[in-house]
Amino acid sequence: MRATRQHASTSEATMNVLIIYATIEGQTRKIGDHLKATLEGEGHRVSAIDATVSQDVPAADTFDAVIVAAPVHAGTFPSTLRRIIKGAAKTLMARPGAFISVSLSAISDDPSELDEIGDMVEAFSNETGWWPVSIHHAAGALKYTEYDFFRRWMLKRISAKEGGPTDTSRDYEFTAWPKLDAFAIEFVEQAPVLAGKI
Repeated sequence: MRATRQHASTSEATMNVLIIYATIEGQTRKIGDHLKATLEGEGHRVSAIDATVSQDVPAADTFDAVIVAAPVHAGTFPSTLRRIIKGAAKTLMARPGAFISVSLSAISDDPSELDEIGDMVEAFSNETGWWPVSIHHAAGALKYTEYDFFRRWMLKRISAKEGGPTDTSRDYEFTAWPKLDAFAIEFVEQAPVLAGKI
């Protein structure tokens, strides 16, 4: 599933990367864990914070770059994540940051849906005071077997409208792992250059 190189070359700096995420149905946690393994495979040191469990962000001198990941839910991002980012905005702004939104809109053929996610990210930054230097929209998952009747019915209708799967007897994962890896690896590799501009 992971597409990584064998090791970071000796000419590349080992980075301390902080990942902060919030999850609702578990896919964003899976993305956070995956990114941690991917970047560690590149030779970096990575720590992860689940904002639904902890609100403690370490001091800025303990990490070189931060990646924040959050699912779109009810037209926004989880309140637990908004709270931790707002509370630590000054610390986080001291280092280059990347934001990963997780939603099914990432696989839509309608460009207005991605524009809508972009607006949500901007609203998130306006609310929290944290502005990422790079943004990636990752597709999430349809976990039909875990939904209650109403949510399963609602998401089946939305999926059908988008031409997506409607068999509710199974789950579907749409995350493009190689693209996610490429985004994270490139961001971390560019972080030393970006840091000089902060």
